[in-house]
Amino acid sequence: MKKILVTRTDRIGDVVLSTPVFKSIKSSFPSVSISVLVRPYTKDIVTNNPNIDEVIIYDPEGEHRTIRGLLKLAKEIKSKNFDTALILFLDFKVGLLTFLSKIPRRIGPGTKLAQIFLTDRIKQHRSKVDKHETDYNLELTEILGAKPIRQSEIYIPDEITKRIDNIFSSIFNLQSSISNPIVGIHPGSGGSARNWKPERYVELAENIMDKTAATVFITGGPAEEKLVDGIVGNIKGKALKYISYSGLKELSAVIKRFNVLVGPSTGPIHIATAVGTPVVSIYCPIYVCQPKRWGPIGKNDIAIMPDVPFCEKCVFEKCKYYDCMDKISVDTVFKEVVKRLWER
Repeated sequence: MKKILVTRTDRIGDVVLSTPVFKSIKSSFPSVSISVLVRPYTKDIVTNNPNIDEVIIYDPEGEHRTIRGLLKLAKEIKSKNFDTALILFLDFKVGLLTFLSKIPRRIGPGTKLAQIFLTDRIKQHRSKVDKHETDYNLELTEILGAKPIRQSEIYIPDEITKRIDNIFSSIFNLQSSISNPIVGIHPGSGGSARNWKPERYVELAENIMDKTAATVFITGGPAEEKLVDGIVGNIKGKALKYISYSGLKELSAVIKRFNVLVGPSTGPIHIATAVGTPVVSIYCPIYVCQPKRWGPIGKNDIAIMPDVPFCEKCVFEKCKYYDCMDKISVDTVFKEVVKRLWER
């Protein structure tokens, strides 16, 4: 194996949970060239990573939406002479793309129709939730002989770190370090799982500001500004707002400055783990959404769930446990935040 293409073409958290694969391969095979195929909006997660030699963009909603676009990308990939493709998230178009690129060895999970494009099929039934997504990814590297390293990473360029440091210093009117701890609250979930109500995040922020010396930042993506504004506007006291208009690298640098990040099952909690910020996360009891598969993997992280049985999907008012997310008390989350405030 001399040149490998690793593909991960779904969402932010999925890509972050795939970063241990790059470190594992490069540590086991230092001379192997690793290229990574991702979507445009997740490229910031993998750029600047010393374990990755090249990032290739796959845009299925744009340039590569049509068969002509896919063939163009396949021609580009073919010209790079990969001998191996490791497909961490397999769908039909990505499987077809690696096949059309004539990569001789194509490794991936053998549980979908698209497995017809694979030469090496690893039986995985991820919907059964018998292990974490990170471990499913690392399991696919075992066929290569790589020793698994279960550590996610995001690399932030110095210029972005310095810019965020300057912004924080300006906010706190300090020349260098910030003396008080900072708690980030990222209330948006992108609709991937059930979430806490906004008023719970408001109450949590007020408790943190009233009972600790911490400053609170409410963060969100561009599509979550209305949610963030609603929460900030209802907090009694001054919480700060950050919307990640400048991309995931800057968001990662902001999260790295936090002492703790609170949020639901969403990409930024995995970003927090990757940059070393402890996480207090809030999870729903839908079976495929549980922390066993999707929880944060840092040693100081915790995932909190309501004390109710697992369900296949949420049926809202038809469920006798509705609204189960209210069973996660503000006090429970607050206590876990306080435990981690002084750990960094």
